[in-house]
Amino acid sequence: MFNFGWFSSGRDQAAIELFEAACERLDRGFIPGRLAFVFCDRASGETPASDRFLAAVQARDLPLVTHSSLALRRLIRQHPPDLAAFRSAFDAQVIEKLRDFDVQVAVLAGYMLIISPLLSRAFLCLNLHPAVPGGPKGTWQEVMWQLIQGEARETGAMMHLATPELDAGPPVAYFRFPIRGPKFDPLWDRLAGKLHTTTLAAIRKQEGENEPLFAQIRREELRREFPLILLTLKSLAEEQLKLTRAGAVAQGRLIPGGFDLTPQVEEFLQRVIGGGG
Repeated sequence: MFNFGWFSSGRDQAAIELFEAACERLDRGFIPGRLAFVFCDRASGETPASDRFLAAVQARDLPLVTHSSLALRRLIRQHPPDLAAFRSAFDAQVIEKLRDFDVQVAVLAGYMLIISPLLSRAFLCLNLHPAVPGGPKGTWQEVMWQLIQGEARETGAMMHLATPELDAGPPVAYFRFPIRGPKFDPLWDRLAGKLHTTTLAAIRKQEGENEPLFAQIRREELRREFPLILLTLKSLAEEQLKLTRAGAVAQGRLIPGGFDLTPQVEEFLQRVIGGGG
C-alpha cells in the first residue's frame, strides 16, 4: 500500500474539496494508496475555515496531527533577519509529531508555509504551481499577469518537488493547454483595445482578477488542477512514476522536465467531470 502524507492549512473550502476528492479516489481504488496522516498547521478554534477542514478530516477517522503556526506567521509578518531559523524550529516540531508515520510522499495541498530544508529532507514533498515547467513563478495572480504581459500562447500547471526555494523544485508532472483560439481570441482583442488608451498596470489595478482574459485563463487552469493532483498521485501509487530527490523517474529514467499528463487530464475532465465550460 502506497502511503501518502497530507499537509494543509485548511484555509478555505477548496482545501476541503481537494481533500474530499483525494479521499474518494483513494477509497474507490482509483488511487491505490492511503493517507497515513493529515497534518494541519491550524489548531482547533483558530478560524472557522480551518475548523471545518479539521472536522472533515475527523469525519473520515484519519490520523490527524495539528501544530499551530500562529506564532510563526506573526513573525513572518515582521520579517526578522533570522526568519529561516524560526521556520526550521517550527518544522523540527512538526517532524517530531510525525516521526511515527511512514510515508513515501507528502502532498502539500493548500499548505501555506514555505518549508524549511529540514522538512524537505524529512519528506519528499509534492506541491502544485500554476504554470508549466520553466514558466512564470510567484503567486497564481502573478503568474496570470505575467502570461498576459508576455502574450503567451499556452499555459498549464505542474506538480513539483517542493524545496525551500519557492517554485524551484524539479517538475514531476504537468498539463498544458492553449490560451489562443475561439475561447480566448476575443478576450485578447478586447484587452488590446483597452491598451490603446491605458496601461496593463492600470488595468491590473482597476479590474484585477475580474479582467475577462485574466479570469478565463484562471478558470481553465483551475478546473484542471484537481485532475492533475489526483492523476499524479495515481501515477505514483501505481509506480508509473517514482519521486526522487532529483525529480520524477519513469521506466528507470529521470525525466528532468516532468511527465506530461495533458492527455490524461483532458480525458479525466471529459469522463469524470463532464468537460463543460
